[in-house]
Amino acid sequence: MNDKAGKLAILITPLAVGMSLYHLYIAYTGGYEPNFQRALSYFFGLALIFLVYRDSQQSPVGWVITALLFGLAIVSIGYPVVMNDYVLDRLYYVDSLRLEDIVLGCVAIALTLEAARRTINNALPIIVLFFLVYTLLGPYFPWEFGHRGASFIRTVEHHYLTPDGLWTVPLGVFSTFIFLFILFGAFLDKMGAADYYIRLSVAAAGRLRGGPAKAAIFASAMTGSITGSANANIATTGPFTIPMMKKSGFKPEVAAGVETAASTGGQIMPPIMGASAFLIVEFTGISYWEVVKVSVLPAALYFLSVYTIVHLEARKEGLEGIPADQLEKVWTVLKEGWYFLVPPILIIVILMRGQSVPYAGLMGIASVIVLGGLKGTVDTIKVARTDGITGVEIARILLRGVKNVIGAMEQGAIRSLPIVAAVAAVGIIMGALWQTGLALKFSSLVVSLAGDNLFLAIILVGVASFVLGMGLPTSAAYIVLSVMAVPALLQIGEPWALSLLAAHLIVFWFSLDSSFTPPVCVPAYTAAGIAEANPSKAAWAAFRTAKGMYIIPVMFAFTPLLWLDQPLAVAQTVGFAIPGFLALAALIVGFMYVPLSRTDRILLAVLSAAMFWPSIFTQAIGLVAYLGFFWNQRTRYAKETSLKALALSESSAD
Repeated sequence: MNDKAGKLAILITPLAVGMSLYHLYIAYTGGYEPNFQRALSYFFGLALIFLVYRDSQQSPVGWVITALLFGLAIVSIGYPVVMNDYVLDRLYYVDSLRLEDIVLGCVAIALTLEAARRTINNALPIIVLFFLVYTLLGPYFPWEFGHRGASFIRTVEHHYLTPDGLWTVPLGVFSTFIFLFILFGAFLDKMGAADYYIRLSVAAAGRLRGGPAKAAIFASAMTGSITGSANANIATTGPFTIPMMKKSGFKPEVAAGVETAASTGGQIMPPIMGASAFLIVEFTGISYWEVVKVSVLPAALYFLSVYTIVHLEARKEGLEGIPADQLEKVWTVLKEGWYFLVPPILIIVILMRGQSVPYAGLMGIASVIVLGGLKGTVDTIKVARTDGITGVEIARILLRGVKNVIGAMEQGAIRSLPIVAAVAAVGIIMGALWQTGLALKFSSLVVSLAGDNLFLAIILVGVASFVLGMGLPTSAAYIVLSVMAVPALLQIGEPWALSLLAAHLIVFWFSLDSSFTPPVCVPAYTAAGIAEANPSKAAWAAFRTAKGMYIIPVMFAFTPLLWLDQPLAVAQTVGFAIPGFLALAALIVGFMYVPLSRTDRILLAVLSAAMFWPSIFTQAIGLVAYLGFFWNQRTRYAKETSLKALALSESSAD
């Protein structure tokens, strides 16, 4: 994203503020007719993308290109907004198309591809182009992948003038839910919450072994709970936590990997949980609060796995924490900024009471504004009591508050641009999946390959997610995979029939690996840039640290982890999963109290699998054996420590 400078930059702030006000109005009133609402939301987003993300610098040619793309975005997306009655009244695939329908439809599709390229990566528009080609040339594809094909005119119509292309559910979820919570995160960030979360995390975890890395985990979990984006999380917390980790002794690629894994986990951390959580709500019809409730324990287990890997890595390298005299007191930090914790808690309380998600988002934003105003008032009173204050200074303070609100609206709109580009591009993919019938064919292919084996079906979905994650961001990968894979997972029968929510959560968790799956993993590369590390090594370190991302989806299928109405069964699952993740972390790091041999690691792999196995007898055997292994490691460590101490004393005596 280039600097906001130049002739057209004057339009960015009014457009961004207008976009924020429009979505606030949707949340307050309940919105408009779906096609109109989605088209107008994309109208703001696409226009802003070409103003904010520019390839060319301030050369005359560069500004001509920017102005041209901006104008084409206004016309092509403004057309279905202004002509909404015409779009709704026509019978698609029956009524003939006007020339302007075809021309502007082609322009809108081309601009969508370019917007995705500018905001995300080159891979996404290439994938979209593949699906467009697949739609047009269906008869030429082999085996089960062949289909009747569609004409160029019908393809343009499908994606531009029907509800099944650009204006599909993902764009609707963006306009109703996602933007609102991105805006909430921007307001909280403008208030200074991210800096406070970092301070609180460092104060709480800094003195522990490998403290800076553990502080990064806590900071990313808290910041991720309000941003819902791995990349935004890294960009916010990484410049502070990554240098701290490097200074304490972590290798640059390890520091980048830890930050990426922790920030990826921010997308599963209630109450925001990233864009995909709102898509789950829309696709399943299950309330957002139900999704949040069942996500708490899996998120805790994931962060436990990351924390344990960091702890063992620090122990392996002999790293210590930050000296206590260099840290702030937790209670002091907590007292200074307790109000930063109020808005997220307020959102949870509102959701618990069964009120709507947009209402919760509105109240969250309102609470940030009120708390910010109260803080400013208190600070002003303190200054007035000591130094006095004039009316002019009060006016300046009020003006600064208004600027902060406008700045938060602008920041929220700009933060949303990669997501609006992704959901629009993925809308074309979804439209192609339904137009060609590929979604059903993929589902039947998975079912036929897996037979009646749910575990094999989940492995196949995981492989598909891994491949998609190489080119798509999390929300885009989830949308595509949910359309194709969820029906397949639901068809696999007894004895482990999946619920609709479990199937979607499996796909959602697998989709998170797009944050650290090469060759296109923007969050890992962002962290590598901050750490000055090799991007590929940083991505591999993140992949290694985030191994829990692949275990927990399997637990959704074969354990009662999501059955909150059966607390004893959930307690059993979590109780054995904790040592299971501890064993898995030691296996990955190759160290517990002393270095592990190959035989030790093979044994830990077996014991870890046993503790995850859905049988209390197998779990109990695995736990007892693991405790014996753990005791053996402690004994060996104590013996080696005493021998070293003895050798040191003898050398001192000599």
